[in-house]
Amino acid sequence: MTSKKLFFILVGLGVLFVSLLVFYINNKQEAPKEQPIVKKTEQGGQTKNTAEKKPTPVTEQPQPKSQPAKKSFVVCIDPGHQRKADLATEPVGPGARTEKIKVTGGTTGLSTGKPEYILNLEASLILGKILKQRGYEVVYTRTTHDVNLSNIQRAEIANQHHADLFIRIHADGSTNRNTSGFSILTTSSKNPYTQAIYQDSLQAGESILAAVKGSGETKVNGISYRDDMSGLNWAKVPAILIEMGFMTNPKEDQNLSNGDYLQKLMMEVSDGIDEYTKQ
Repeated sequence: MTSKKLFFILVGLGVLFVSLLVFYINNKQEAPKEQPIVKKTEQGGQTKNTAEKKPTPVTEQPQPKSQPAKKSFVVCIDPGHQRKADLATEPVGPGARTEKIKVTGGTTGLSTGKPEYILNLEASLILGKILKQRGYEVVYTRTTHDVNLSNIQRAEIANQHHADLFIRIHADGSTNRNTSGFSILTTSSKNPYTQAIYQDSLQAGESILAAVKGSGETKVNGISYRDDMSGLNWAKVPAILIEMGFMTNPKEDQNLSNGDYLQKLMMEVSDGIDEYTKQ
């Protein structure tokens, strides 16, 4: 073999070796990883590159059912009497043959000379303000003296408003000037007109009586059962009548016309209503 042929053979082998080496190196390298998509966002006035992330799927959460609004406790307050009495008569109860005067004139303060209808409205407005501040809904049968409302009509106002409690505010009177004390009137268990409301009325009366008695500053006489009062007999909602004290007792009459005393007394009545609502 000539030296020329040997040269060409060596050159060919060299080319083949280099080709194989390049092929081996190219296949040995890893494929490049997928690069994240980059976009620019403005943050704090400077440009910052952030990798875009795929949004996380949001699972819709079940919405809570709306709750019905809590019914407010409705108190109907009846300031007893009015400027002018109405001496016409009306049935003492639904279907009754016995009749009573529609609305009498009330008593008068022995020391102050104040008519009862004025005191009753003063106390009722104080009581209503306290109850409203405590979240009660308050309805009045009257807010002025110049009305003509019979006792049946007053009970019907409480019925029409679906009151949870009907409170009649009065002051007492006696031929004995030494008689005194706070008391509550409600119907008895034998009253044919108030069977449906007897128990609730009694509970309301007992709660208020206990609250007033608890203060130790007011003489408390207790509960009297009366089945002859049209203002209670026509009520279809729990109903009581409060006798705040005797205007024919000089000291008690003066107390009831004292703003601080009356405010405190109505606060105690409100405390009793609070206790009644818990029952």
